[in-house]
Amino acid sequence: MSKLHDKRVIRTKKSFKHALISLLKESNFENITITAIVNEAGYNRGTFYLHYQCKEDLLDEVVKAMLNNLAEAFREPYINMNKNTKINIVGLSTIGIFDHFIRNKEFYEVILSSNVPVNYHQKMIRLMEKHFKEEIDFTANKSETDIDIELFYQYRVHGIIGLILEWIRNDFQHSPCYMAEQIVKIATFHTKKIYIKW
Repeated sequence: MSKLHDKRVIRTKKSFKHALISLLKESNFENITITAIVNEAGYNRGTFYLHYQCKEDLLDEVVKAMLNNLAEAFREPYINMNKNTKINIVGLSTIGIFDHFIRNKEFYEVILSSNVPVNYHQKMIRLMEKHFKEEIDFTANKSETDIDIELFYQYRVHGIIGLILEWIRNDFQHSPCYMAEQIVKIATFHTKKIYIKW
């Protein structure tokens, strides 16, 4: 009986999540009512309040669940490796990450749109940052460089996130394979000169 109940809860929550994403394609989050969400999902307000206190709780859960899926996609190529295994950056596989974004294109387009409050964009970026920090250590050999390792790390992590966000905002104009290849090439590229454009 509990398994049946669990399946029912999962199905109900999934319906609410799909309903919210669908409504966010057309409306600003502030203007979306719980009534609109339950009507879109095919449930009533009582069912909604069994699972969430407010629509913000629902959006929080949607974002967290998607970012957990991102972490799993990130982890997949290395799941059988021992902890603290060192690999050459050229061997870093990021194709799973970009496949994840393509598979969840609708969600990322909506969550980065003007229909969603900016604090949710920031929350998503912070969660992405947390996942990247937990999964990869971009450390350098301290004996060979006077670079501040923490600043170097922030630069790398936010550089990757920035590329991903631009890729999403530009309607995924490149394939996941191309993006995965470019991430490695960019990470290993050294710029020694710049040209001032003004």
